[in-house]
Amino acid sequence: MKQGLNLLERILQFYPMMQTGDKSEVMLTEQDWLVLMDFVENPETKAVYPPKISEMTVDRPTRTISVRTDDCLVAVKMGQ
Repeated sequence: MKQGLNLLERILQFYPMMQTGDKSEVMLTEQDWLVLMDFVENPETKAVYPPKISEMTVDRPTRTISVRTDDCLVAVKMGQ
């Protein structure tokens, strides 16, 4: 859980550099993406979401984790 939260905090620091309008795309390694996916799908982690996050969902077929913040929809994709 701690690794997933650390990844999420890094994404929140990095996504503004990649932001265009109200969207941003961030790439993670396969291993980091899987850690974040486990974090998002664990019902116990909702209590520790940073306040800036309103919603997170996983779309496995497209290998995308959507992170909705106050000002942006961040697509976290698995790198090749």
